[in-house]
Amino acid sequence: MATSITLLINLPAIASEPGKLPAQMQLTRIAADKWRADYSFSEAISRFSMPAAGDYRSTAWKPLTSGVRYQAEPSAQPDQQKDSYILDQPARQLSFQITSYNGFAPKNYAPNNRFSDGGAGIYMGFFDGDVQEGGKTRAMNLTVSYQGLSGETVIPPPAFADAERSLRAYAYFGPQKPAPAGAARLVLDPATPEWLAKLVLDTTSTMSAYFSSTYQRPLLPELVLMISVTDTSTAGFSMKGGATNGQITFRLSGKAMLNEHPAIRQLVQKLVSHEMAHIWQENVNQGGIGEAPAWIHEGGAEAMAVDALQKTGTWTAAEASNYQQTAIANCKKVADQTDNYQYAYACGLQKFMALDSDIPLLWRKLITETEKTGRNYDESMLNEVSKHLHSS
Repeated sequence: MATSITLLINLPAIASEPGKLPAQMQLTRIAADKWRADYSFSEAISRFSMPAAGDYRSTAWKPLTSGVRYQAEPSAQPDQQKDSYILDQPARQLSFQITSYNGFAPKNYAPNNRFSDGGAGIYMGFFDGDVQEGGKTRAMNLTVSYQGLSGETVIPPPAFADAERSLRAYAYFGPQKPAPAGAARLVLDPATPEWLAKLVLDTTSTMSAYFSSTYQRPLLPELVLMISVTDTSTAGFSMKGGATNGQITFRLSGKAMLNEHPAIRQLVQKLVSHEMAHIWQENVNQGGIGEAPAWIHEGGAEAMAVDALQKTGTWTAAEASNYQQTAIANCKKVADQTDNYQYAYACGLQKFMALDSDIPLLWRKLITETEKTGRNYDESMLNEVSKHLHSS
């Protein structure tokens, strides 16, 4: 007869990580330079924390809920610093008034992009964070709705299946209706000089059409490009901004833009094309751009941009070659500084040039690989794809 033995073993309990807390927020424009953010949480919370963004929250955010105080939480690691709001009593509702902010968050997106006609872009990545609920720290599953002033246009961030990804972009509030520009829609500040407005429109249309046909992938969300003008009185010319999820945003400033200039023309063409390359790099359901190494996506975008500018006739072969040679010279200056801003662009472009591969074919393969596997772009993936192309 078979004998059955039962062993009773005491094992330590393994605590499961708490799931995301469902939360909703409505962002309402209540005046030309003020917004109201009304949060509603599925459970009562005692603390609301977000990654630090310079002095943006300490100067522009004002709690409207009573018994709430702001607390900066510094850390030796910059990416661990937080802005927190501590509640005297746990609550399910939390409201803030946010005033227009013209500064920049260190190494981050501009919180506000203001247009000369009263329009504004608000970066929504600064509204997400985690909460303390029942003694546990929980990330939020945040969904957002938007309300503008009477009669104004509201363009929410592009919608993705991943709600967190949707928030890493801008919401537009203002009087403009976006104009078609190739595979994109364009919101252009009316203060943009006529020659520069035409250049942006033409470059956007040409580049978006080229990327759409060459990389053979329709965009997941429709691309929106927003150009704002901060001032035309300071010396020189500045064009700041970049690609977010499904968007490209730029802030223009400087009186040099008032008159057409070849150097500004080439800079604008390259920046629009470079940021559009990022849009196609990220045009995937999984994978895409990771934290490191930056030279993969930045140098890759440089290579994709130069290819597009030359293939469309926007740049001559000589202009493309000159740009590449300048990158080689700039890379020599920072070749041993891999964390240098310039390294990712100049040395990254040089690394892609050294692969001696057809850039569109190389990036079509990389995009396919990242979406298939969920891996972020990295050096091993680049080497694998490049080796396969050269052996086939």
